[in-house]
Amino acid sequence: MEVIYDEQGMLCLEGGKYYEQAEYPLSCSALSVVADGCGGLTEYRITNRPEQFLTSRLSLEISVEGKRLSPYLDKAVSMFGRGQGVYLKTEEGEVSVSTFVAEGYSCVFFGVHNGGAKLRVVLNCRDAKAESQKGNVIYGENFTLGASGKGEWVKENDSYYISGESDVWIAFGFESKDAAKVTFDTLDEVVEQIATEMVGIFPESVETDEEKAIFALAYSAALQNFKVAGDFRAFAAGLRYIDPLRTYYRDSYFTVLPMLRDHPELVRDELLTLARGIKADGSCPSAVKSDFTAFWGDHYDSPSFFVMELYDYVRVTKDESLLNAVVGGSTLLQKVQAILTRLESRADHTGLLYKEGDYNKRDWADEVNRNGYVTFVEALYYRALVAASRLFAGRDDDLAATYAARAEKVKKAINDILFDEKKGYYVNYKTEDFCEDNLSVDTVFTVLFGIAEGERAQRVLSAMEKLLESKNNKKQGGGNFGVMCVYPPYKHPKAACHKSARLYDYHNGANWCYLTAMYAYAKQLYGRDWKGPILDTFRYLFAHGHYTPIEYFSPVCPPGSPLQGWSAAIAFVWQQAGQENFFA
Repeated sequence: MEVIYDEQGMLCLEGGKYYEQAEYPLSCSALSVVADGCGGLTEYRITNRPEQFLTSRLSLEISVEGKRLSPYLDKAVSMFGRGQGVYLKTEEGEVSVSTFVAEGYSCVFFGVHNGGAKLRVVLNCRDAKAESQKGNVIYGENFTLGASGKGEWVKENDSYYISGESDVWIAFGFESKDAAKVTFDTLDEVVEQIATEMVGIFPESVETDEEKAIFALAYSAALQNFKVAGDFRAFAAGLRYIDPLRTYYRDSYFTVLPMLRDHPELVRDELLTLARGIKADGSCPSAVKSDFTAFWGDHYDSPSFFVMELYDYVRVTKDESLLNAVVGGSTLLQKVQAILTRLESRADHTGLLYKEGDYNKRDWADEVNRNGYVTFVEALYYRALVAASRLFAGRDDDLAATYAARAEKVKKAINDILFDEKKGYYVNYKTEDFCEDNLSVDTVFTVLFGIAEGERAQRVLSAMEKLLESKNNKKQGGGNFGVMCVYPPYKHPKAACHKSARLYDYHNGANWCYLTAMYAYAKQLYGRDWKGPILDTFRYLFAHGHYTPIEYFSPVCPPGSPLQGWSAAIAFVWQQAGQENFFA
């Protein structure tokens, strides 16, 4: 199917046949599903439940004027925000199927529409068990189904049969009573919510219909990943990260960047949730689970990300009250101090953090044993110190000055120890007796945070253009799939494990959308072609049937999680075009 774009930012597919699938994830706080591009679903997951409720495909079989629709009908598919539309050409006119989820509802909505013709719709779902019927509502053992007219559930067929004039609406939810609450006379309110959620999101820098579609997909990836489970209110990492439900310090940082402008209340919730994962000694896990226990404790990057996110929130929103919010017996500002005290205890005489142990995977590249001085970790530490110095200014000026001085020491050490003058970039990581001197895209934070300035910053970006933009690096052999996270691959045989042990997989050379975004932003700041890396990334994804941002991908590895939240940073890059460096 051919990918096209409309002026509203909708991603469309044309030239397909009814039977051809086009998977598109849809998510709200209560559930995540995958629409199949044919009017049905291929996945159905309830937030914070380990099982995948839909073990087989949920499908809709449609008849118009008594004629079943042929699988060979021509069709088009639209995808935007939390909804997917399928448009079929029949002898009786166009038939359309809309599939969507809505915030505040734990069910999936299906609408079948045809101008004036008689419709019969069959919903097939073999996973729905038992039932009783009351009016237009079916109460099953593990599901509820509401409809715009009275139909019949035939349990022997695992199917629901309904007829209607012009329009048929069905709300279906596993272990959900919401479908019974839906009043189809007021369904317009739900449709209105979906239609208006993305209104006004486009900044002036989004110039073409293609750019609008990419921006909308990235922006929506943040909105759709916000989850609520009791007191837990935070952004999940992506479709594959809701069982057990958890929120990551690093993922959330990039997820919230485009939300600061339009949805600061969600960012505030995120920070309060993350604060509950910080231990009294200032250590932070990789993520916080919905029961507020740690998911893989004591990471080197998580503490810095929390300080950075809190600072960005206060700076953008001017809401200083959050600093005094008490979580676990201390304010968030006190937690910042505990974090930096803990990090300082891990620094050596250089001022840099030192990752101890030969098999230390506790940063974002958690399948790579990066130890010693890791440029990525040091850059974040520097930024956290700068952020803390500004947060404490006027509150505790002596402490603010201490943090500022430590930041300058760290900046100098990064440049003195980790920059390779001959190669023209910062090495990945370094110990007393080993240096991994491949180029990692996560070192781009040295440019963004002002550690590398002027000519040195330009040299770093030139090296990344040459080695990491796959279209320029013919040695890697995979063609143009956007920006590789590292090149050359890790040279030490024991450096990487699991997926990352394979060349161009996961942390060993795949494309990660959030890092592509940060690289594009650095290029934007230095007047280089910043849209190219983003466009290359999404053109590759669309050509391979992925219609939301993917966690990671390359030609040689299976794709990671769809609808990945921190890919929302791509929208942030467009928001910042023409403005001063956000990280200045």
